[in-house]
Amino acid sequence: MAIFLSKIISRQSIAFKLLVYFVSSGTILFGLLLIMFLSVSERYAQITIESNMYGLTEQMAASLYIDNSGSIKLDDSEMVMKWGFDALFSNLGYRLIEIDTQNIALLSAPRDTQGAIFNNVSLDIPQKYYNIPNSNTSVYRTEIIIADKHYYFDVARSDLLAQLANEAVEPSIVDVATTVIFMTFIVFLSVSVIAIKLIVKPSSLLTQQIKHIKPEDLHKRIDVENIPSELLPIANAMNDALDRVEGSFEQQKRFIADAAHELRTPLTILLNRLELKTPSSTIKNELVNDIQFISRIVEQLLDLSRAQNMNIAQVSTFKLSYVVKNVCSHIAPIAIDKNHDLELVVENENSTVDVDEGELTVIVKNLLENAIKHTSAGGKIKVTVSNKLITVEDSGNGIPEVFHQQIFERFWRENQSDRKGSGLGLAITKELVSHYNASIRVSNDSTFGGAKFAVEFYQ
Repeated sequence: MAIFLSKIISRQSIAFKLLVYFVSSGTILFGLLLIMFLSVSERYAQITIESNMYGLTEQMAASLYIDNSGSIKLDDSEMVMKWGFDALFSNLGYRLIEIDTQNIALLSAPRDTQGAIFNNVSLDIPQKYYNIPNSNTSVYRTEIIIADKHYYFDVARSDLLAQLANEAVEPSIVDVATTVIFMTFIVFLSVSVIAIKLIVKPSSLLTQQIKHIKPEDLHKRIDVENIPSELLPIANAMNDALDRVEGSFEQQKRFIADAAHELRTPLTILLNRLELKTPSSTIKNELVNDIQFISRIVEQLLDLSRAQNMNIAQVSTFKLSYVVKNVCSHIAPIAIDKNHDLELVVENENSTVDVDEGELTVIVKNLLENAIKHTSAGGKIKVTVSNKLITVEDSGNGIPEVFHQQIFERFWRENQSDRKGSGLGLAITKELVSHYNASIRVSNDSTFGGAKFAVEFYQ
C-alpha cells in the first residue's frame, strides 16, 4: 500500500488523476444525494400524515351507517380504540356533505363551538388530500354512496401532529440517512482506491518486465499473455523495438568481428615490416608501441565477439585450482617484469565447476591483467581459490564506488586519454561470466587496500 500511495502522489500519474476524478465525482454525487434527502425529509411528516389520513378516512367512511330513524351515524366504537377518538376531538373532526344539496348531513362537532375544526373549512374543497391555506388544518375528502345518495366525506386534522412528527421523527431519519450516506461514501472511496490499484498493477508489472531486460538480454521479450488489452499496444510496440534493437546489435557484432578479423592481418604485417626493415630509433619504438596497442584492441574485439557468440555446449567439469594455476604461471613473468608480488592461495583444492576451460581461462587472465595494470611497481596481487569462488585483489588505488557498474561497460575508462587499456577486458569478463550461473562483483575491501574482484559460481 505504501508503494501504491507513493505512486499516486505524483500529480502526473494516471492513478492520481483517477483518484481526483473519483473523489470529486463521489463528493458531488453523495453531496447531491444528501441534499435531496434532506429536502425530502422535510416533507416526510407531511407525506406520513397524508397516507395516515387516507387510511383513517377510509376506515371512518366504512363505519357510517343509517339508524332505525333513518339518520346517518358514525360507529366510533373501534375508532376510540384505534385512534384515541375521544382524545383527538380537539384536533380531529369529520363531516358528511350531500353533494347535490351541499347540505351537511353529519358533523363531528357543532359549528361555532370550541374545538369545531371545520369552522374555517369551506365546503368547496378538492378531493383527496388538501391543506387549508393560512391554516394549521389538513383535510382528506373522499366520495361515498349511502342509500343511493352521493356524499363527500371529509376528515380534518390539525397540522400540529405533522409538526410533532417532524420534531420527533425527522432528526432521527436525517441522522441515520447522513450516517448511511457517509459510510457509503467511504465504501465508494475504498472501492475507488482498489479499482485504481487494479488499474496501476498491470502497468507496474509491465514496467518490471521491461526493467528486467538488460542490454545483455536483448533476446528476451515481454510476455503479453496476461497483459490487459489497454496496455497490449505498448507491450507489442516494446517487443517490436527490442526486435529492431537486437537486429541492429547483431549487425554491430558481426561488423566488429569482421573488422577485427580484417584488421589483424595488416597490423601483423605492418608490425613485422617495421621491426625488420626500419632502423632503431625513438620514433620506431613509439610506432611499435602504437601498433601493439591497436593489435591488442583488435584481439580483445575478437575475444568479445567470441564471447558473445560462444556456444556453451562444450562444457566440462574442471577444478578451479587447476585452471587458475595455469593462468598464474603464464601471467607470472609479466608480474615479475613489473616488480609485482603475485601470490596464489588455494583454500579448496577440489572445488570444481562446469565451464568451458577457454572461457574460464580468459576470465582469470583478464582479472589478473587488470590488477597488474592498475598496481604500481612493487605492489601486491593476491589470487584466492575457495569453494566455487575466485578472488583477485591488489594494492592499487581501488575503484570509486560510483564507477562499480560502469567499469563493466565496453570501452569505458575513468580517464579516456589513458592509453593503458582499451576498456574491453572487464566487459569481456562479464560477458563470459553471464554464460553460467555465476556472478562477478567488485569492492574496495582488499586486504592490500586496493580493488577486489570476486567471481562466484552457483552450481
